[in-house]
Amino acid sequence: MRQPGRPLAPQGQASMMRGLWTRRALLRVGGLGLLGLAGWLRLQATASANRPRVRSVILLQHYGAPSHIDLWDPKPDAPVEIRGEFSTLATSLPGYRVTEIMPHIARICHRLTIVRSMHHRVTNHNPATYQALTGYTPERDQVQVAASSSDWPALGAVLARFRAHGQIGPTAPFVQLPHVAFDQVYKCPGQGGGWLGKKYDPLILVGDPSRPDYRADELYLPADLPVERLEDRRTLLQTVEARLRRMEHIGLGHDDAYYQRAFAILAAPATRRALDLSAEPPAVRDRYGRNKVGQSYLLARRLVEAGVHFVTCFNGSNPADGWDTHANNFAELKHRLMPADDLAFSALIEDLHVRGLLDSTLVIWAGEFGRKPHVAQPGPTFVGKAGRDHWPYCYSIVLAGGGVRQGMLYGASDRFGAYPQEKPVTPADLAATVYWALGIDPHAVLTDQAGRPLTLTSGTPIQEWFG
Repeated sequence: MRQPGRPLAPQGQASMMRGLWTRRALLRVGGLGLLGLAGWLRLQATASANRPRVRSVILLQHYGAPSHIDLWDPKPDAPVEIRGEFSTLATSLPGYRVTEIMPHIARICHRLTIVRSMHHRVTNHNPATYQALTGYTPERDQVQVAASSSDWPALGAVLARFRAHGQIGPTAPFVQLPHVAFDQVYKCPGQGGGWLGKKYDPLILVGDPSRPDYRADELYLPADLPVERLEDRRTLLQTVEARLRRMEHIGLGHDDAYYQRAFAILAAPATRRALDLSAEPPAVRDRYGRNKVGQSYLLARRLVEAGVHFVTCFNGSNPADGWDTHANNFAELKHRLMPADDLAFSALIEDLHVRGLLDSTLVIWAGEFGRKPHVAQPGPTFVGKAGRDHWPYCYSIVLAGGGVRQGMLYGASDRFGAYPQEKPVTPADLAATVYWALGIDPHAVLTDQAGRPLTLTSGTPIQEWFG
């Protein structure tokens, strides 16, 4: 249901104009500030009239597809070839149990909405992740699906389109970390602005934030280049071009839109401060876990605290360290994958709550699909011993914060976890729900760069998830 309201004004707009942007600076970067202001005014005029329920979103995307049966939707009464090796634990949500490898998460389940009836029909990682990031069902279901400028835009890119700060905001509206998602050599589509344009691509921060020498080079100036010298357009272009070479090296590409936003990001310190993990007390860093997953989740919290509206945080990649457990599913989950995530996800929810950020931040724990209920046996198949194959026909996601009901079990799978039994949900429904919560009309018609009208999503918002 639509509610009257005004689009959000960009935070820090007035202070940025007073503090950093002199008339001379605006003129010397070729009218950048005027273009940014015009863009902001245009977005104000076209933004949805819905009042946002959510200020920020953290999407924790588990690339490779976690097993729902071995985590959120155990089947202890099923035959052993379906239920697997794990026993279950009672949780803080009465009557609900998770598997034994989730002890920290078990203590926060009263704060979560667990959706056990997600489903679709896309069976390969790249197109399924594309669908998860955008809500759009791809036409091709095959491994060799690579990104292009005609891709459907990521949820974060659409939010940046509606709630952008123009080019003069104090933080990037949409950030992705700690890497670009690939399936082998194919960059996953749906990570950027797609047909909305590259100016809505995320700021992508590549690197392991748990490393002592971690530094988000995309946001730092050379040591001998103070902010004041960025008023010199030649110096600006030289600095940005160095960043572009790095972006091209990791396969992101660029266009003039990158130049337009680079000045604002480099000149404003808010995002750089958020990435300084040394400012966190050691006990907090320990609570998240001193590893790539834990420190990435901590960075996500710091980014939304600094004013970033959408953070996509990938947990794992393929084939290096992802969740694609075709073999040794139980050992991989128990010893490599779940310990870091169990610690970090529970820390993130508790930390957001303590800091008063959980009510305004929607956190989504998800993968692109689930794993097959039947455990593989040895044999000449793609799935190895004790592995589970891809299974998009039923899986689980989890939501917290942002006005989501606490301690809610939504939907159910059948007795083997193979298909939804109650209240089936699609990725399009999830996308529509996120848009609705952000105050964006899920069925808004936007034009692509060729001027064609396209509807954001065909899904239906699930308002029942919200209190």
